[in-house]
Amino acid sequence: MAEKPIRFGIIGCAEIARKLSRAITLAPNAELSAVASRSLDKASAFAKANNFPPSAKIYGSYEELLDDPEIDAVYVPLPTSLHVKWACFIAQKKKHILLEKPVALKVAEFDKIVEACEANGVQIMDGTMWIHNPRTHKMKEFLNDKERFGELKNVSSIFF
Repeated sequence: MAEKPIRFGIIGCAEIARKLSRAITLAPNAELSAVASRSLDKASAFAKANNFPPSAKIYGSYEELLDDPEIDAVYVPLPTSLHVKWACFIAQKKKHILLEKPVALKVAEFDKIVEACEANGVQIMDGTMWIHNPRTHKMKEFLNDKERFGELKNVSSIFF
């Protein structure tokens, strides 16, 4: 776990951001530090409705939040069509990115996002986060049962 909490900002006030803001608040190594919307009133209402800490900053534009040197990572619950634009911009600002799913509309867009992250030394994660779910560990144990399946070399799956 990080010595100091990761300071998260959220750009956009989508319904899914309500759930994730609660998750950030509950995480022992994260801090809900800011929210931005295209309107200061909307961002303020969102912060109030979702019990943001009094220390959280409220911004009336996404750019203002991204210019805040006290934000380490940015959660992006914007429409998928806006992900490549904002994720690349966030990476250029040297902030880590948590993108809501799906990450991009096409592979080429995802490649641009990854390139921007690599070029700027930041991490990207998508909102699926299935790897952290306890069920994933159980599934791995199940699939690694050589008595049941033999030695698996590859597993492919699709989910909707």
